[in-house]
Amino acid sequence: MQGAHRKMSRQLPSIELLQAFLTVAKTENFGKAGESLNLSQSAVSRQVAQLESRMACRLFERHTRKIVVTPEGAALVPVAEQVIGLLSDASSMLGRVGRSVSLRAHPTMAARWLIPRLTAFYQRYPDVSVSVDTVYHRFPDFAFESIDAMFAYGTATWPDYEAMPLWEEALIPVCAPQLLTGTDSQAMLKTARLVDSSMDRLDWRRWDDLYPDTTGGDNGHLTFDTLESAIVATKCGQGVALVDAVLTREELLEQQLIRVHPGSIKTGGRYTLVYPKRVKRSSGFAEFLEWLEREVAEAGFALTRDG
Repeated sequence: MQGAHRKMSRQLPSIELLQAFLTVAKTENFGKAGESLNLSQSAVSRQVAQLESRMACRLFERHTRKIVVTPEGAALVPVAEQVIGLLSDASSMLGRVGRSVSLRAHPTMAARWLIPRLTAFYQRYPDVSVSVDTVYHRFPDFAFESIDAMFAYGTATWPDYEAMPLWEEALIPVCAPQLLTGTDSQAMLKTARLVDSSMDRLDWRRWDDLYPDTTGGDNGHLTFDTLESAIVATKCGQGVALVDAVLTREELLEQQLIRVHPGSIKTGGRYTLVYPKRVKRSSGFAEFLEWLEREVAEAGFALTRDG
């Protein structure tokens, strides 16, 4: 019996081999898989070859320009995902003290909306710790990373995940109060510098399409690559910006920013909490999800789910 156990142990593939296989299956490219795993292309190729030898079958058809998963490889994908996911969950659980939630979010959304609300969360769940990273440009690979959920922004839908929409973006024009000294908003918009929160200046082009002749046509521009930078510049009196009404709620209530036109732009983008279905009932995240649903409902946002 012990001999049979030793034989079975030798035949089981390692997690490293399964991870290399799964990454290649997702990227369909040894080079891209190597970049994701911080390994060389040849190292990934050797790991896949080792797994194929261990499994006694070909997992990929290697062509000149692309790699195609074989039927045997396709059958292994969900098994590898489950194994790595379970190991990731166990590792995360054992490596944490108490209950915890790990989140990824855009830095502006994290600083302006999420983090200020965490005070109320800690008051209700003092034994749950929350960590937030702002690697917002990369959607997490939930099978490999210790991330429970991501606050995503955009127009995407999430059929493979649970998804809680938070709010749809509506941009409104605002400025600092001092820009309106001695003039009115209509006249000011004709001459003011327009502050952009993206390098393509798309939002102000949309505004001119929807509300022609409200700006001067030859206004100067001050361009940034983040909404946060645009908001700070606008609060400093450097121009008029189109900003998310939800993310600038406090400045508007405190009149640090003044709305200068009743119009708004619906960009089609929305903020959404996205997470794998398997973490929905995990300790810590279940409490966070319950609290977030209540926060969103009390703020008056619509709660419709994808996934």
